[in-house]
Amino acid sequence: MANKKDVIDNQLTTIPNSKYQKFFDGFKNIDTLPVEQWGKTELLGYFCRKYKQTYNVDYPWKFNHQSPSKCFEVWQFNTLCSKLSANPQILKEYIDWAYLNVVPKAKRRLTSISFLTRDEVVIPYKMDILLGGKKNLSVDRSTSLPSNLREAFRLVGVDVNTYGDLAFLFHMEQTPEIASAFAEIEALGFDKSILERIV
Repeated sequence: MANKKDVIDNQLTTIPNSKYQKFFDGFKNIDTLPVEQWGKTELLGYFCRKYKQTYNVDYPWKFNHQSPSKCFEVWQFNTLCSKLSANPQILKEYIDWAYLNVVPKAKRRLTSISFLTRDEVVIPYKMDILLGGKKNLSVDRSTSLPSNLREAFRLVGVDVNTYGDLAFLFHMEQTPEIASAFAEIEALGFDKSILERIV
């Protein structure tokens, strides 16, 4: 049997059958294949590598089905593709973003890939980062702000709930506190050019 460290970054301790072994063997492709050629196997391998790097423990696979193609993790990944994109570059960037912005804020160690598919994580990413620079983005002054953007301003004592509220703040003379909140949301990936289109 191949060295697990080489194959799957010491990913698993017990592999239930040869189908899973073959599936996990495919994780090593992330080291040689260009990202644009990644499929579900490589993207799940990348997710698991980031998990191991973050928590220093292996991702706890559920092994709820004899076939990897029908297991919980693949099902969750298919859900993510339907909510976000099937483009491997977009999915890799989303995984990177989630490990940088979502995982550190969790109150405890996350034990399921399902956090990637939650609407409160996917929608802000899609609206503010993935589609942030698009001119035809369907956002108006009454569109609710994602909670992470509201929180950045709440921490400096300013209550904003909609893109209209945020656009108003953006166009007025800013205090240092408000300027720092704008810097915070930009660090999260928010594109301020969206606010130029709010009327």
